[in-house]
Amino acid sequence: MSSGLVTTLFFKDQIKYRIADQRGKHFGNFRTRLDDYLEYAPLPIAYGLDVFGVKSKNDFLNKTVILIKGEILFYASTNLLKEVSSELRPDGSDYRSFPSGHTAQAFATATFLSEEYKDRLPWIPYAAYTMASTTGLLRIANNKHYIGDVLFGAGLGLLSMKTAYWTHRYKWGKNRKTNLSTVPY
Repeated sequence: MSSGLVTTLFFKDQIKYRIADQRGKHFGNFRTRLDDYLEYAPLPIAYGLDVFGVKSKNDFLNKTVILIKGEILFYASTNLLKEVSSELRPDGSDYRSFPSGHTAQAFATATFLSEEYKDRLPWIPYAAYTMASTTGLLRIANNKHYIGDVLFGAGLGLLSMKTAYWTHRYKWGKNRKTNLSTVPY
């Protein structure tokens, strides 16, 4: 988050606008909607793996409550910052550039998927954060965000979902946080 904030506030000419200019020169006509879908991709994977017999860290109810808490936290903080900062998007379409909501969503869902399956499937964090990073890069390539918007959004999404895990009290269902190495696939 700090790198996004520093880039946005202090290095506009050196980094922020230079990357936007290079994007315009090399990818001027690039447009895709993949980022609109990729930000949510970890969610069906997180619930789908359970359906196919790969158990997550938490039971369905606790996992869902954690997801909802993280989503509320990320959504509220992202929209509050968008209203307060009133930063013009690179394409000039509106004043809701900072921070990147798509990237925050992507990193929140990637963190959710990673937290639920990293002990059982050690490669899952790499896949989850690759999808999230791709979403952020596509937001820049689509001329919707500056680099600082994306970096801050990534940190905000990750921190929001981690906070949901750190503060969860497991009052519902059965917590499956026990030793996963003894649980069969």
